[in-house]
Amino acid sequence: MSDRFPFLLDEGARASVVNRTHRVIREQATSMREQRKTQRNLWLPLTVCSAVLMVATYGMWRVLDADDVTPSGIPDASGQMMVLLMWILPVTAALICWVFLRRNRANRESRL
Repeated sequence: MSDRFPFLLDEGARASVVNRTHRVIREQATSMREQRKTQRNLWLPLTVCSAVLMVATYGMWRVLDADDVTPSGIPDASGQMMVLLMWILPVTAALICWVFLRRNRANRESRL
């Protein structure tokens, strides 16, 4: 029987492989738990920042909407650029940060 199944002879080596596998799985589970915790912790700041941005934009729009028509009757859109920038700049900054973090994570994983 030992000729047909040589891997059954070395039980010590098999146990060390199993222990190493269990250790690796425990480490992966720990890192996954930490990642989930970090992601959950980001929801509250994201929600607060989104609400503040929406309220600020609405307030700015209302202020600029009052000066929408000049005395000659021609619409004045000079302040609309500020409202547009209030939306575009944070979104662009968030996208740049997201891409930067993904690249760093990919580089870190490729080094391992």
